[in-house]
Amino acid sequence: MPEQTTTERALRLLELLQARRSWSGGELADRLGVGGRTLRRDVERLRALGYHIEARRGPDGSYWLTTGSDLPPLVFTPDEALAVAAALASSAANGAAGGGEVALTALAKMEQVMPQAVRRRVRALRSSIALGDTPNAAAGAYPAPLNADVLAVLALACRDAEQVHLRVMSTEGAETGRESSRHVEPAALVPRQTRWFLVCRDLDRGWRVLRVDRITRASATGVRFEPREVPEGDPVAFVTSQLGAPPRKHTATILIHAPIEQVQAYMGGFAADFAPTTTATGQAATHWRIADVRLEVLAGGLLWVRWPFEVIDSPELAALLRDRAAAFAFAADPR
Repeated sequence: MPEQTTTERALRLLELLQARRSWSGGELADRLGVGGRTLRRDVERLRALGYHIEARRGPDGSYWLTTGSDLPPLVFTPDEALAVAAALASSAANGAAGGGEVALTALAKMEQVMPQAVRRRVRALRSSIALGDTPNAAAGAYPAPLNADVLAVLALACRDAEQVHLRVMSTEGAETGRESSRHVEPAALVPRQTRWFLVCRDLDRGWRVLRVDRITRASATGVRFEPREVPEGDPVAFVTSQLGAPPRKHTATILIHAPIEQVQAYMGGFAADFAPTTTATGQAATHWRIADVRLEVLAGGLLWVRWPFEVIDSPELAALLRDRAAAFAFAADPR
């Protein structure tokens, strides 16, 4: 392995720790090409920068990153940076509570420190997105997986008015799993709920809305075209006309009767949007904001809460829980 500087080695160590939940000391030392003593010094350097790295000593010892009270610097691969930029740009579609402004500010900070090649892809992505009344993915909902290379090609093609060849996976009827070839003129990318959509003019089929997660390959052709007006006046309106209005999103605040440290330690791996609070009696507690287009999903998420809790501001969710309570009680004790 080529000789690395201390800084390069520390960044590589950070990248490894962020890529997996836990590493043995031997594995990390082998990956870095150093001995155990050097590895421990590098770990201490990262701790001094604000990273919370836990260690277990002994023959089966290991290292892992934990959450802390502050946010240290992060290391992203180019594809990860584009994925984060896509999420931030999608967040900008939701202007509630200033979320759009915060997302764009965070995106601007990322762009300042990105390598030129990555910055070009991210700026193309941002300039090609059509934002409007297109609600974001609900809290707790998983976004459809995206191919970062496909997203980058589409973003650049939207920005530069360049035709692209697509391979699109079918998910309908007997054609499910088969790929078709499309030659399109991209107009805009539209985030909607947990998915991204490409508004484009198919040279054989006319104007279309394509799900980006179904596009398996996108190849730029180098052929420019004269941009045309999108039907319905703008990309967001066209997506709505093709797919219908997004379903209503239900939101709720859950008061969990446990300190936020306990809640985050137990639930932090699969949930977010926690905030510290206190109960009427002055006990430490936690507010948890949840949202989804289905009340049943919100109710299902509450199965993870191991402490007493209250539904603060959603009579619909509370009514659903009351309705299901008898069924759960019977399942616990059929007698």
